[in-house]
Amino acid sequence: MAFRHKKIETQKTVGRRLKEARRKKRLSIEQVEEATKVRAKYLEAIEADHWKQFPSFIYVLGFVRRYSDFLGLDSRKIAEEFKREFGHTPRAFPLKSQREKLVVNRLIITPRLVLGIAAIAVVVLIVGYIIYSVEKFSRAPQLEVTFPQTEVVTQKDIVIEGNTSSTAIVEINNQLVSVDDAGHFSQAVELTLGVNFYEIKSKSRLGKESTKVLKILYEANQ
Repeated sequence: MAFRHKKIETQKTVGRRLKEARRKKRLSIEQVEEATKVRAKYLEAIEADHWKQFPSFIYVLGFVRRYSDFLGLDSRKIAEEFKREFGHTPRAFPLKSQREKLVVNRLIITPRLVLGIAAIAVVVLIVGYIIYSVEKFSRAPQLEVTFPQTEVVTQKDIVIEGNTSSTAIVEINNQLVSVDDAGHFSQAVELTLGVNFYEIKSKSRLGKESTKVLKILYEANQ
């Protein structure tokens, strides 16, 4: 009696399953990277079961789920398989908490260290304030129209009101409008029957400009 030799297939790892699914869809690593926003080196590490490339278990688990969803696989099932698979492998991730503990134990706090940290903090605050001030000064001023709040009115004479930067220059249909210290402006206008257009501009001293266009329909009371 002749015996048949049956090939025993080893269980596929999560990485191998994902790799085969990708190849079946004829997708390159670069295409997957662009679609999932997961860097190519991490995708290659997942497919090769090289878990030391990742900083933590949660980190790689999230990538595995995202990769599975993109390939149309059951990400929940794949995640459970990965957890079981990882439980049977040697710990791949470094014990970050233990390393940090050793560093803290070796850290000696001295007056010089305290002064150095304080000096760095002051410099960071000053630089941050300068950057914030320059950005605020160079960007276009805010512009908000508070009245009228509807496009249809039944009054011929109305007042256009709004808020902007206190240092801004405001124009309504190219006519200057005064701005108070709080950045509030108002201008009385006389409407004509039908649709009226008003272009409101707020300009900074550097020429940055914000613009809003009001479309007001004036309907006289019958």
